[in-house]
Amino acid sequence: MEILWTLAYVVLGFVAATFGSMAGLGGGFLMVPTLYYLSFSPQNAVAISKFMVGTNAVVSSFRYYRRLRIPLRLYAVVAPPMIACAYVGAYLTVVLPRVQLTLIIALILIVGSVRMLVSSRASKKSGSQSAKGSSISSTIIAFSGGALAGLVAGVSGLGGGIVAVPVFMYLLGLDPHTAVGLSMMCIMPSAIASIIRHTTDRTIIWSIAIPAAIGALGGGWVGPHLALRTPREKLRKYIALIILLASVRMIVESFITLF
Repeated sequence: MEILWTLAYVVLGFVAATFGSMAGLGGGFLMVPTLYYLSFSPQNAVAISKFMVGTNAVVSSFRYYRRLRIPLRLYAVVAPPMIACAYVGAYLTVVLPRVQLTLIIALILIVGSVRMLVSSRASKKSGSQSAKGSSISSTIIAFSGGALAGLVAGVSGLGGGIVAVPVFMYLLGLDPHTAVGLSMMCIMPSAIASIIRHTTDRTIIWSIAIPAAIGALGGGWVGPHLALRTPREKLRKYIALIILLASVRMIVESFITLF
């Protein structure tokens, strides 16, 4: 029975990493709710998810970097605040009570899904008008977006892409494929920062995190391949749908926890 559960965690890691690397969200949006369903505490679920997301980010970042022209200047602005805030967010998972943490994750997801859906519907009208302001304003937006994404990543185990991808696409004007690739590259260092914090707090259950990470090795390779073969508009809608589904599921779980 233990072997079957180990294989199940490998499959879960593969599926979460595949969809996560396609959307630039890391895979935590599938991993965390599933671990909740299996009766893991929010702290353990987030920590296990973060380890899987970090593995996925390393593999998928390599794949995207080989195929796309990732704007490294933008990466240099986004990554530092994302790393710092991911560490802070990981610490908050230990401090905050279960119900409050669940609500925070649910609210993060619902806000992200609404924003992505509205942007997706309006993309044809506003795509040419997205964030073509001065380099200073773009830098401020990128820095702030990285900080918020890192905080979300550390608290929720989602990878931070739920904030980073919309910022890259609709405020900085990147196409969906580049936004997804850049998001995965940004997730990588912030995930490492969170993993260090979770390891210090001893919230990672290694017997589950390692099999999930093994699955993520395959998912992080397959996901970018599928994303790069998907037309831009379809990829944009796919990202919005993924966030919506995650939002609905987490909101329901939050109310169940409260009542």
